[in-house]
Amino acid sequence: MLSYDKAIFACVDGSKFSTSVVDYGVEVAKTLNLPLKLLNTVEHSHKSSKVDLSGNMSLGERDDLLETLSKEDEVESKCLISQGKDILAQLKSRAISAGVENIITAQRHGTLYENLIELQDKIRLLIIGLRGQNHDGQNHTIGEQIEEILRTIDVPTLLVNGEFTPVKSVLMAYDGSPSSIKALQSIVKSPTLGNDIKRYVVNVCNDERKSQLLLAQAKMIMEDSNMEVEFVSLKGDPLNELLKFQEENNIDMLAMGAFSHGKLRNALFGSFTAKILANSQKPVVLIR
Repeated sequence: MLSYDKAIFACVDGSKFSTSVVDYGVEVAKTLNLPLKLLNTVEHSHKSSKVDLSGNMSLGERDDLLETLSKEDEVESKCLISQGKDILAQLKSRAISAGVENIITAQRHGTLYENLIELQDKIRLLIIGLRGQNHDGQNHTIGEQIEEILRTIDVPTLLVNGEFTPVKSVLMAYDGSPSSIKALQSIVKSPTLGNDIKRYVVNVCNDERKSQLLLAQAKMIMEDSNMEVEFVSLKGDPLNELLKFQEENNIDMLAMGAFSHGKLRNALFGSFTAKILANSQKPVVLIR
């Protein structure tokens, strides 16, 4: 078997996006000829619904309580492990049927965030549902762990928010900021989605001269990429114009530079990136 330094990581938890996460993983793994790793995490966060924690307890009562909680946690853990293994087996079979030969499945304990921190040096592209199992049905809600992952995991990340669609075109938002410059440089140096898709580099700015200067800068970055690229200048509200352009041109994916690291919660949720994630109807790639 060939050895690889990195792999495409698809995080699966049984949520409604897990199948799409694997389907996108299959496409990228085949394009880049890299292994596809399916990762399931078993989180221990058991809370008993039968135990009254109020009032004072004697020593014997506390011992009984600890024993009850330990037994409940053991039962729940075994159930989660079994469910996770079933999910991995089903999705591995799906990936094999789609033509991926090098597939790795892994089940790890702890939070997804903790595991990804440990594994990030082995990740070429991280693919994850925008909302995990605990947030299914909550539209326009970004899972809490997803927020933490996006702020701190230093790898390109594909956020999946719907059914899989083969990627034929990508919109790359560009505003001349350090993160957007780095994103374009990263795409030129190591294209995650291959060279054969149509790319739109789009700048939204009411100052036409400034917009054209920024696009000229983007052209210089991509001039030796051998990619099919169209450079577009738009006016208006950046969020509305980007999403409108994406919809009108039936673009399959949106890519942009990730926000800066920050300790405060609003470092993500007060940002333009967060608004894109909450409102885009297509998957979003964040590139650091």
